[in-house]
Amino acid sequence: MLRSMVSAKKTAIFGSGPAGLMAATQLVRAGVGVTVFERRPSFGRKLLIAGSSGLNISHEASIPEFIAHYEGFSPEVWSRFFGVFSPKAWIAFVESLGFETFVGTSSRTFVREMKASNLLRAWIEMLKKAGVEFVPNTELNSETRLSDFDSVGFFLGGGSWEDREPLWPEVFQKKFGIRVRPFAPSNVGYEVSWNPGFLQEAEGKPFKNIVFTSKAGTKAGELMVTRYGLEGTPIYFHGTKGTALIDLKPGMSESAITDKLKSVRENLSPLRRIKKVLGLNETALALLFHQTEKSDRENLEKMAKLLKAFPLELLGPRPLLEAISSKGGVDLEEIETQPGLELMLKKHPGFFCGGEMLDWDAPTGGFLIQASVTQGAVAARGMLNWLNRVVSVEQKSI
Repeated sequence: MLRSMVSAKKTAIFGSGPAGLMAATQLVRAGVGVTVFERRPSFGRKLLIAGSSGLNISHEASIPEFIAHYEGFSPEVWSRFFGVFSPKAWIAFVESLGFETFVGTSSRTFVREMKASNLLRAWIEMLKKAGVEFVPNTELNSETRLSDFDSVGFFLGGGSWEDREPLWPEVFQKKFGIRVRPFAPSNVGYEVSWNPGFLQEAEGKPFKNIVFTSKAGTKAGELMVTRYGLEGTPIYFHGTKGTALIDLKPGMSESAITDKLKSVRENLSPLRRIKKVLGLNETALALLFHQTEKSDRENLEKMAKLLKAFPLELLGPRPLLEAISSKGGVDLEEIETQPGLELMLKKHPGFFCGGEMLDWDAPTGGFLIQASVTQGAVAARGMLNWLNRVVSVEQKSI
């Protein structure tokens, strides 16, 4: 009887990114009526963006390793989130839609097809067949009627990849009385003042097999040279304004490099010795030539030091418009974290939030999208628990 009464309830989902679609999935599976509203004419734009260069959906990391990569909620809260919807559950869901997954050499989990469009199409088609109604061209604003729904989930995204400033932060602040922190770029490239000669040789080319270190941390990987600076996973993880160091030859110690260079019998300059025996790629060689003083290039010991710790001044992050994700959003003090009702707005019982619109942060590489779909599932569970409470109260009043 209770379940049948809950299934008669109506819910609204605002936003059709991964978090919103996952919330809709969990709700419709529970038999609840679901309507998904999207401000754009098409759905799932953030999933399409995430899959634009290969569809990386999660990571092979353990749950404690996942949690260690997240900011915002406490480790205990993140642990409860993953208890509701784990990386294994997300991967199993993707595979249930007919898409094979695999773990790459970087321990990231990919969809074999490497295209987000087909996954998105299959996901939305499954939801439509289950009874979910999709309404495009409808943006949350101060006039939006929410009283028609028994519970509402907001998954409205952050400030990244937006063609204009979204309206929802103003609605949340003025209509709902919710604190919203300003957005700032995350998972974004950083600006570097390159020598024109270096750019001529290296723009659009990678530093391969390097170790990047800043005051925010250390990360191995690959960085791409751009006209304005650097892009790539290591800098997305640990980019911060100030001096950063690049280890161009992480497999050798400074002393081993020095000995190797001195072993060359020909009367060659240090840079020519490096090119002859160390196997650096052309981008690293261009850096050593164009971004150093002539006196340093003629000093073998100095070049060995630079190979292990080449200093680059990061001038600042690229604009929010270019960021993969954003920091800022709904202040987490506004969000309920009690078990069973996590992600509900404390000031508005029955209203839930999730995804990038909340003030938490995560790196790319599967961590960001995993947290988003997990929060979508957690919010859906909270919405169902709230509906059960509502039905219980209604029954008692009969």
